[in-house]
Amino acid sequence: MFADVLGHDRIGLDDDFFTLGGNSLLATQVSARLQEALGVEIQVAWLFTDSTVEAIARRVGAASDGSTPIAPTGPSAFDVLLPIRSAGDSDPIFCIHPASGLAWCYAGLAPYTEPGRRIYGLQSPELVEDDPHPRSIEQLAEQYVREIQAVQPHGPYHLLGWSLGGVIAHAVATRFRLLGQKVSLLAMLDSRLREAESAAAREFTVGDILVELADLIGFGAEDFDASGAPLSAEQATELIHTRTGAFEFLQPSHVKRIVASFNDAPRLVANYQPPAYDGDMVFFAATATDDMTREFTERCWQPYISGSIEYYPIDVTHIRMTTPGALADIARVLNTYLVDAAG
Repeated sequence: MFADVLGHDRIGLDDDFFTLGGNSLLATQVSARLQEALGVEIQVAWLFTDSTVEAIARRVGAASDGSTPIAPTGPSAFDVLLPIRSAGDSDPIFCIHPASGLAWCYAGLAPYTEPGRRIYGLQSPELVEDDPHPRSIEQLAEQYVREIQAVQPHGPYHLLGWSLGGVIAHAVATRFRLLGQKVSLLAMLDSRLREAESAAAREFTVGDILVELADLIGFGAEDFDASGAPLSAEQATELIHTRTGAFEFLQPSHVKRIVASFNDAPRLVANYQPPAYDGDMVFFAATATDDMTREFTERCWQPYISGSIEYYPIDVTHIRMTTPGALADIARVLNTYLVDAAG
């Protein structure tokens, strides 16, 4: 099934799904096809946490003989705490969602970090609540601190965030320091303060969100005409289901909440009054556009970082920061900081 979906002639037992070119869309396809072929409920999350053929085979065997409980796959994709790789004995990396509210994009980190490094995503609670209500970055940070401490009660903590997620990671880091906890890594992927000044006039539509999520859900530009008639959440959901043959757990209510999350992000950033974080920051800048220079980054963040800002250019656009090539480059740098933190 791996060979068929990934287009390889031959795959070994210890080959990793994501290293071979897998992504979240293809993981969902593998899950659905294995489930149909084997008659066993296959959880998409298995491919994030145990992404080799041998590991998945063990999972399937355990599920087949009833020795492990099988949880529903759908709702777990939107849990606030998303295990990407929960096996291991090294301190985890906690990856905080961008404006979409989803942390699925961080699954691509797993192949490029050491096997014992646990990885968790943090996702917006707004995606699953029946009655979402406005939050502040400070309120989100308090909730995420509790979620993180449920996994790792004490520091040192490793925090990573893309775009809005980096701003929230800063708030989480300062909250941990107020609690007397150590933060060994605060890393941002192309995160800006006050970006609402340029984004406030734009209202994201459902079609815009499909473009923004193209890499994540496997759409190409040819799949729909974003400049045509506006899409409803129901139409977008049906389009995703029919064009991908996957994501059956995604409902119109989720699409509406993702759109709302995107449109709420500028307000969250504009209303955030960041305190100074008493530590260093690692910053990965998307340099395929010209504005995220080292000077701009330091001007944006240095007032709120008492330590140093280590700047690393990544030759992609902002929206491509979590594609496999970019994450490979980012992980190589992160690994050096994580080794230093462990030492």
